[in-house]
Amino acid sequence: MSTRDSSSPSHRGQRISTKHYLTERQHEVFNLLRAFQEKHGFPPSTQELAQLMGVSSPNAAADVLRSLQRKGVISIARGVSRGIKITVDRNLDDVIELLRALVADEKHAHERAVHFLNLKGVKI
Repeated sequence: MSTRDSSSPSHRGQRISTKHYLTERQHEVFNLLRAFQEKHGFPPSTQELAQLMGVSSPNAAADVLRSLQRKGVISIARGVSRGIKITVDRNLDDVIELLRALVADEKHAHERAVHFLNLKGVKI
């Protein structure tokens, strides 16, 4: 019998899109973390994250961070300022969305996939 948490970001050993297992608020905060880190080169402090979230209490940010840590999309180094580390592939959501669109035979999905691959330097 498995004791694996059903909110785990993996399914049969493979990562799945964060859109499928994070709440809307968790996904929003995850995107704030990712954008801050991409812009500044380091993660936000809890206070900075609270400001980005539009809340006055760092405790509200800490609660969401703990939930993201439980779901395996970030890790938090205790006692370290700016100790938040994103643990999922940044492009995973984009790749999964492209695959979904291709499988669903959506209009322009092929062109979007080619563009994505070109941006990544993949020769077709």
